[in-house]
Amino acid sequence: MNKIILEKANKFIKASSDASFSVIDESGYPSASAIWLINQNDIKEVYFSTIVGSNKYNRLQKNKQASICAYNEANNLTLVGEAAILTDQESKTKHWQENFIYIYPEGPTDPTYCIIKFTTKRVSLHIEHEGAEFLI
Repeated sequence: MNKIILEKANKFIKASSDASFSVIDESGYPSASAIWLINQNDIKEVYFSTIVGSNKYNRLQKNKQASICAYNEANNLTLVGEAAILTDQESKTKHWQENFIYIYPEGPTDPTYCIIKFTTKRVSLHIEHEGAEFLI
């Protein structure tokens, strides 16, 4: 793995807020949805929230394999790995964003609020006219 491309990937994910998240559904097919990334410092671990009982939540209960794709006009970064559901209060408080109040009206203690921690295993990207694929 090229250190420069890894730095570009880390810079790209840190600047990204919107992405797509794909999980395997009940029929064995990929199912993608839009997510809002929070507190991502590098491509190794990426976080976002979801609602307890949502399709994402239920599907991750059965299959932890997932993928995130962050992109803009000319660049894309696809991360493949595993997702873990975090419901502990420490994680929920750490990752709380003020605009979450519209979705989780009880704040960080809302029982429908949880965090998804995505751990990257493989990366595929095209950033600044350079493509690469590598394992983490």
